[in-house]
Amino acid sequence: MTIPLKQPDLETRIANLAERLHYYGPDAREQVLHQALQALEDSLPPPRPKPTEKERAAFWAGVRERARQLREKYPYDDDSPPSKVWQEELYDENGLPR
Repeated sequence: MTIPLKQPDLETRIANLAERLHYYGPDAREQVLHQALQALEDSLPPPRPKPTEKERAAFWAGVRERARQLREKYPYDDDSPPSKVWQEELYDENGLPR
């Protein structure tokens, strides 16, 4: 199998690697690429399984709980809209960022 590469510098790097790894013959390039891909695959963590419905429900329950806590910590009403709450939180009395 021939892998067409249109980049001379890449061709040279692969040829140099093949020589350093003592791969010779018409499939030396493929052997180098296979070894490089295998090394890359081996360095990756195993794929994470998809979360189950129960795990997703638990995650979103935590998100909802945290949102509830933040709403309690930073309440707002008609006199204190979210923009005013964030204005007070992020800027000092002179309007400069904290």
